[in-house]
Amino acid sequence: MTLLQTYKALADVSRLRLLRTLLSGRFSVNELVEIVAMGQSRVSRHLKLLCDAGLARVDREGTWAYYQAAAEDDADTAALLALVQRRSEELPQAAEDQRRRQRCLEARRTRARRFHDQVAPRWSQLRRELLGNGVMSERILARLERSAVVADLGCGAGEMLLPLARQARQVIGIDSSPAMLDQAQQALDGAGRGAQRPARRVELRLGTLEHLPLADGEASAALLNLVLHHIADPPHALREARRALAPGGTLVLCDLARHGEEWMRDRYGDLWLGFSPAELERLLAQAGFRSIEIERYDESPRAGILLAVAHAPRKGAHP
Repeated sequence: MTLLQTYKALADVSRLRLLRTLLSGRFSVNELVEIVAMGQSRVSRHLKLLCDAGLARVDREGTWAYYQAAAEDDADTAALLALVQRRSEELPQAAEDQRRRQRCLEARRTRARRFHDQVAPRWSQLRRELLGNGVMSERILARLERSAVVADLGCGAGEMLLPLARQARQVIGIDSSPAMLDQAQQALDGAGRGAQRPARRVELRLGTLEHLPLADGEASAALLNLVLHHIADPPHALREARRALAPGGTLVLCDLARHGEEWMRDRYGDLWLGFSPAELERLLAQAGFRSIEIERYDESPRAGILLAVAHAPRKGAHP
């Protein structure tokens, strides 16, 4: 990449619009065609120029390809991308591009929500297929330890709610699927609601992970358990998790390692085929988390599992 190549790549309104979109997340060519309202061949040509200039990159997931802005490892590239992100708001097409981007993300959310509503009665079985013998649940609980308020983000049918309630003062289960929350409520009702019962300390809330029904700093700890690969906009969801955590609060994230099993999109409703440790660390850091630790386990019969622990900065900490 040369300086001339970089600035030539930026000297075009269409490429600036595309780069502005890619700075907000990962998108396929078909999605980008809809967002910027251009023909596919034109979009593909502009994407190649951005990639050749080191400003964007393509990630292959099975037979799918997703584009996003270049990693910010290089200080010069990071500064240039930050400038583009700030100043591209001035583009006359920015507002309409943003509206179409939101429609694209909503289509992803709708697809995921419909799938989970449909499979809710057998979701616990599908989760067991992924996690195998249940050892990951024990590891998750050990890393959350005892917390005042734990938010189970994307709680699904509620497998973790009661175990969490045994070591927390309050548990808030959040999911965007009403059918999943119905399953979780049935599990809680079956466990009883007596004064000493853990189920009494559990509250369920309907909401998306990109717009959590939680106040700023409401949770002292949060869990994302096999959820991130179902989320339409992972960077936004992680920023929301960070917002909802109290200073110094703990996030425990369990998800699939990057794999190439395309069939899992249909079987499990996956939007993303897992994450690499480096990608997950970058997403957490960009969302504002600190002290990030990631471990990989290969006990699942389907794919490797990543277990990440990260912390919201304490008050007065430098960004």
